[in-house]
Amino acid sequence: MRCEHEHDDGAYVLGALSPAERVAYERHLATCSFCREAVRDISTLPDLLSRLDATEFAKLVDPSLSAGEEHHPIRRLVTRRKTAKNLTVRVLSSAAALLLIALVAVGVLVLTRGPSAPAATPPGPAVAMMPVAGASPLTATLRMTSKAGGTLINLTCSYSESATKPYTFRLIAYGPDDEKEQVGSWQAAPGTDFPMEAVTHFAAGSLSRLELVQYDGKALLAYDVP
Repeated sequence: MRCEHEHDDGAYVLGALSPAERVAYERHLATCSFCREAVRDISTLPDLLSRLDATEFAKLVDPSLSAGEEHHPIRRLVTRRKTAKNLTVRVLSSAAALLLIALVAVGVLVLTRGPSAPAATPPGPAVAMMPVAGASPLTATLRMTSKAGGTLINLTCSYSESATKPYTFRLIAYGPDDEKEQVGSWQAAPGTDFPMEAVTHFAAGSLSRLELVQYDGKALLAYDVP
């Protein structure tokens, strides 16, 4: 199971998100261990970028610059202070870091150009499910996206570290006249996060409520759809 924000870590670390997107992503990081680990893995990128020589990066992106094309448009924008020998030594000593930086640069370029295909329906805002009765060992946030034939639900559930044992939980969707269906189930271990993507046939306007219940049917969290 993958997170819908798995491609946002690079833009977040490089400061390419808008203020609103950054706030939303930081709120998501609080509930998603997958994204927190991804951000932690590339958190040194800004420092690496600040140390990268402009000539080296230009030649890494466009190898033709190494062939002595004096009138190449990128060639005119970068410094000529480094010799070919020094460049070879630097590239060999930091090949892994330069490759990672190049991949991030391509990713940012794709993000700025935008998709060529029509944009997909944007997901709804992240909303928190509320305890049904008293304190709950679970917390959960969800997003709902209208799809042809129903509603896509992205759920992120956190199980308290203070819980004594793993337990099985279910997500139930309610429609008109108390009609309901189970759209997912999972076993959670104490202190873990669980992301899940599910689909219900209840479309916008007919989906009335989502409940997170124990396997014995006891409701722990709920969200009433406006």
